[in-house]
Amino acid sequence: MSINQYEEKEIRKSILNKIDPKIKAGSRSKHDKGYIVLDGTVVGKVKIPNNHDTIMKKKKSQYIAQDLKLEDDEFNDLIDCSLTGPQYYDLLRKRP
Repeated sequence: MSINQYEEKEIRKSILNKIDPKIKAGSRSKHDKGYIVLDGTVVGKVKIPNNHDTIMKKKKSQYIAQDLKLEDDEFNDLIDCSLTGPQYYDLLRKRP
């Protein structure tokens, strides 16, 4: 299965609301960067899309999915609301 097409703001909203990454303060970049913290340990960093209505290219969505340590179908579930934040963190705990 491949990643579905989503608006940048949909991806941003899901990342911020479900994963609640710790946003890096004082960054001068176009995009926010967030640290994914699992049980007190930083396990990853993700580039957070801007709040635009434009459709994100699938290749960029794949990079975000990789940063989140998700397969394509899991990423779709995260954005489509069937994968919750706690379920996301449970997935990470089960992965090596």
